[in-house]
Amino acid sequence: MPLIKRFFYIPCRGEECFKLAELIKEKIPSVEYVDITIEENGLYITMYGYKTDIKYAWEYIRRLISSYKSSITALKGGVKRIKIEYLVEKTRKTFPPIVLVEILERLGYKAGLNQDKTEIYTDAPTELIEEIVNKIWEVINAIKYDVRGTTSKYFAVVLSIVLKMEPEQVLSRAYSMGIMDKDEEGKYRIKKEWRKALNEFISEYRNL
Repeated sequence: MPLIKRFFYIPCRGEECFKLAELIKEKIPSVEYVDITIEENGLYITMYGYKTDIKYAWEYIRRLISSYKSSITALKGGVKRIKIEYLVEKTRKTFPPIVLVEILERLGYKAGLNQDKTEIYTDAPTELIEEIVNKIWEVINAIKYDVRGTTSKYFAVVLSIVLKMEPEQVLSRAYSMGIMDKDEEGKYRIKKEWRKALNEFISEYRNL
């Protein structure tokens, strides 16, 4: 079977084009050669390979784009709606959506969840959201043997990311502030409602 070259076009604009190009590069099935050019009005894709491989790759890309566009919806005022399922699939990380919202809000972005917590509404860049999701996962894994209780973990994760502090530093400082104590196994646990504790820690930290 001879090798052939085919050209494809995907309409998009601005940030969406860069996002789609990144997604395609990460997920595209194997063909002999693929080139993706980003233009003002869309993506131009060149594929070189066997006809059956190119056909399969293009069908896969179309499904991928359809899934992406149904997962991220632009709303008014720069706000977009993103499915939590998409973020989990894209980053390959599970995370508590409520923590993502808390971090985004404390970084100065609009953020909120729908009623069943399956979608996030925010004006934060998608790249930043994915970066934060990865950091949430990293911090949770770093402290999982040192902290007792879900909200104690929420507290430590938010502070570590928002204030750019090492998780161990957050825990020890919160303990010295009297915001956290230790149980009989030496694990840190929060002594009050976690959002109030966040406000107290941040206020004291910034006044140092």
